[in-house]
Amino acid sequence: MNEFMSNPLHFEPRSAFSPGHITGFFQVFNHADPHMKGSLGGGIVLNKGVHSTVTPFSGEGETSVYLNGQKKAADSSDESINAVLAVISELAGAIEEKYNSPFHFKIEERAGLPVGSGFGLSAAGALSTAYAVNGALNLGLSSAALTEMAHLAEVISGSGLGDIAGSSAGGLAVREKPGGPLHGRFYSLPLSEAELQKKIYCLVLGELSTKSVITDDASVQRINEFGARALSAFLKAPSLENFMRESLFFTKNVGLLSPNAEKAIDQINESGGMAAQAMLGNTVFAVSSDDKAADDCIFNLMREFGDVYECRIETNGPHLCLPPC
Repeated sequence: MNEFMSNPLHFEPRSAFSPGHITGFFQVFNHADPHMKGSLGGGIVLNKGVHSTVTPFSGEGETSVYLNGQKKAADSSDESINAVLAVISELAGAIEEKYNSPFHFKIEERAGLPVGSGFGLSAAGALSTAYAVNGALNLGLSSAALTEMAHLAEVISGSGLGDIAGSSAGGLAVREKPGGPLHGRFYSLPLSEAELQKKIYCLVLGELSTKSVITDDASVQRINEFGARALSAFLKAPSLENFMRESLFFTKNVGLLSPNAEKAIDQINESGGMAAQAMLGNTVFAVSSDDKAADDCIFNLMREFGDVYECRIETNGPHLCLPPC
């Protein structure tokens, strides 16, 4: 039988969007309870992320995930897909309680940026899926409950530690206590209209596995030492400019830079721009200046190294799309 044939319980597809998130500096906090595991740090939320369209089917069956039109296998090496499947598992209890029946889903994700490159798209996929399932099945779960489930899914799948909190906060996001809404503390700092209008240029040079870094003791030790320094200095004078300054400090000290990323960052900063490494990814991000000529210089410098994506800061968090995205 076709897994997507009609069922006695019929539900329309629903779509949701979650913004991406670039971490500039962070600290890893491990805990036996995944609710309390997470990270501290600072990041910026992007207007590009993941749109997820979810079609529910009542009864037993395989949940299928498509990313940009390609069906993805449930595979331990694919962190982003594992995060989506993990959030479906977290939602299973609420679904069973309401309908006294299991469900399976067709999940179609559309990513506006490259996956695995430091844009928090595993988190965005999990969040947008949670919101879409909640809407499609009329579960009535709160934003805090959905965010907590997505945080658990990200921690359990190993795809990340703090991007769920960052994307949920929006804007210039601060994570002051690890975990989701149940135990953590995260919020958005106010930005001026001029800061919100600045372009965020992103140079993608390849992928970097989040799991491989956050499970390496030596890497975590460096991350925690310099992440604590960066967050403390940033909170003394929180601003977009200081965020970039502390992100560069963190970038230069944690030892995760590829040669090309380091070269691009140095050239941009020497040319009057502000650039750092997206954590965790082999990606350089730079904030535009107030000078159009400097903007063009940043873009052209980046373009010499690889593909460049242009974003802006997004102040809204994840949400259902009406009409469907």
